[in-house]
Order: sequence, then structure tokens, then C-alpha cells
Amino acid sequence: MGYTHYATRPRNLPARKFRLAAEHCQKVVDALCQEKGFQVQWESDDPRPPQFSKVGIRFNGEGELGHETFAADRVYFPYDDQPKPARGEGWGEFTKTARKPYDAAVCACLVVLHHHFGKMYSVSSDGTDGDDGWVVARECCQRILGYGADFTLRVPPRMTRQGLALLGNWYSATHAADVRQLSNGWELRKRSGTPFKYIVRDPDSQEHPEHLAHGHTIREVVWKATVTYFRTTFPDTPYFGEFEQAMLSMPGEWSTFLAWSDKLQDNGHEDIARKIREHLPQ
Repeated sequence: MGYTHYATRPRNLPARKFRLAAEHCQKVVDALCQEKGFQVQWESDDPRPPQFSKVGIRFNGEGELGHETFAADRVYFPYDDQPKPARGEGWGEFTKTARKPYDAAVCACLVVLHHHFGKMYSVSSDGTDGDDGWVVARECCQRILGYGADFTLRVPPRMTRQGLALLGNWYSATHAADVRQLSNGWELRKRSGTPFKYIVRDPDSQEHPEHLAHGHTIREVVWKATVTYFRTTFPDTPYFGEFEQAMLSMPGEWSTFLAWSDKLQDNGHEDIARKIREHLPQ
């Protein structure tokens, strides 16, 4: 298909948030055009001005420096015969940029929209966080808008009420009776003849790989591993120590994680609070 960015969103996006997101998109796109020396317009072959309004965002590169038009409307209008998404899923949008110069502007707008709408507007890409367009977009958003540096294309692992989701079935592995995968790539291992029946380890780590979590039941060890996952994914995040013991003592109870994110938001850490909430189960 070529180098493409994707978004999944609901039919309607909140009007007030969309208006602000459109204003932010215009600011960051204007800055990129000035700094990187490219121009955007309505279509690659249509010199009308780009759109950054309360109803939609639309632009392309100029002439041969353009490719597919980026368009994000507040209200999504399906194309003819487009199937309705399954329950719990969203409408899909995509823009093939072929890495043309305006690619950074598309990436920046996706960063902005995800910032304002969170899980409601999920973003993916054929590229990675290290691609030039995403690096430039994050830096520019942070400098111009004050957010965006922590945006990532990495998708949080699936969580259930009981913590990190268990994937697949049990299978036999060397030096372990049985193994099952967790949604973040860690392994749940069942062993006999040891003080704890279950352990969780990171197969990619050579440093104390079996010390992530242990317990007598699957529910206990998965929940401990879930708390460990948040501690290692958000290292040095303020206030975690205040809530950690409460988290560990209440398996299956996510209210303590919400209280942690609320305290972060109340004390000026809105971006990290939002990232934490994005990890929580629906």
C-alpha cells in the first residue's frame, strides 16, 4: 500500500475538543511549513488554502511534494457501501504520504488528535517512533503546544479486570513445567517443587529474569505482575510509591490506579496521567 498512517475513531468527535484540536493542528503545521520549507494546500493539485476549522482538518503537499490528502472531519461520513464497524470498534481513516515532506505535518496532526481524544482516536502507522516524520512531529508539538514528546505508536498491552491478559494456551518449555504468555510479552510459568507455584519472568531480560512476580495462584501472580508492569513502564513517575501497597493488596480493583492518575493530573502531570489511563481496561 505504501507508507501510510492510520486512525480509528468514532462517528462523532466532541465539538469543543475538536475546535481546539483544529487550532492546535494549524499552529503546528504552520510552524513546520516555515521551518522545513514546504507548503500545504487543499489538494496537491488544488491551491485553495488548507482547512483547520470546527468541522474538519484537510491538507496535502503542494504539487509533486504531495501524495494523498490528510482529512479528519469532526463527523465521519462513510463512503458508499463502507461496512459499519463491529461493536466496540471504530471507523478507519488512513493517509498514504509516501514520506513526502508534508508527512511530518500529517504525523503532527495525528499526535494532536490523539492528545485531545485519547483512546477515542487511536493512531497507528506503517512506520515506527524513530521515523523522521514522527520524530519531527513530536518535537514540534512539544515545542509549540507543550505536549507530544511522549507520544508513541506502541500499543499498550491488553488488560482485563484481572490485570495483564493471558494469551493462548499453556505449552511446555525447557526448564519449566508449563508456560503461558502475558499480553506484554512476559511469561507466566507453572513450576513444581518450589516455594511458589507460579512465577512471571521477562524472557528478554538476563538480569534476575524470574523475580518479576511470584504467587500461589494465577490471579495473585498476574496481578502482582501487572503492578510491576506499571512500575517499570512509568519509572520515576511521582506518587506511585503512595499507591503501590494499596494496588498490590486489592487484586482486580483498578480504582487505586485511577486515584494515582487523578493525583498526577491534579499536580500538573496531565500527559503521563492520560498515558496511564490509556493502559487501564475499558
